[in-house]
Amino acid sequence: MPLKVNPNRMELLRLKRRLVIARRGHKLLEDKLEGLIQKFLEEVKNYKELREEVSEKFLSFLSLGCFTFLRIPSFVWKDLVLINEGETLLKEKIIKEMNISIPIVEIEYTYFPKYSFLSTPYSLDSLVLQWKELLEGLINLVNKEKELLSLSEEIEKTKRRVNALEYKLIPQLEETVKYITTKLEELERGNFVRLLRLKES
Repeated sequence: MPLKVNPNRMELLRLKRRLVIARRGHKLLEDKLEGLIQKFLEEVKNYKELREEVSEKFLSFLSLGCFTFLRIPSFVWKDLVLINEGETLLKEKIIKEMNISIPIVEIEYTYFPKYSFLSTPYSLDSLVLQWKELLEGLINLVNKEKELLSLSEEIEKTKRRVNALEYKLIPQLEETVKYITTKLEELERGNFVRLLRLKES
């Protein structure tokens, strides 16, 4: 369905310029969409690898935790919980990637062990280190999920824009240009016929 416009030469020129810009915009958005989909597929692959890595770390941590728990008496565990200090800080910041704002979380984890190395098994030290690695891995996993979510939202938004241009705006402009061109040609033919009649009379 053509746009409601006055069929004149100025309008025709304006619409032709608009059509050129719409086609150029459509091409740029298609390229952007292709790039976003490619990036999304790469990040999905990275996410799967990271998830497997974190799962392995988690299982290793649980296994070592059970082993350590069985080697320490329950009253010692209570003392360990009370005397040991640690601090976990989470900071959120926004990064820009492919012109997309992605919120990410950074972790600062500090731990000050105050337990006796003689009364506790060596596996407790490994457990503390593994906990720190697991925590960092979980934060990286969360950040990767946020990145995938931001990418999928941008893909959806870009796809809607591409479709709006491809199936609505560009066909409307083309139809309107064709309509105005036809109208102007009819006017020219009418004027030409009138001129011929004037010359004949």
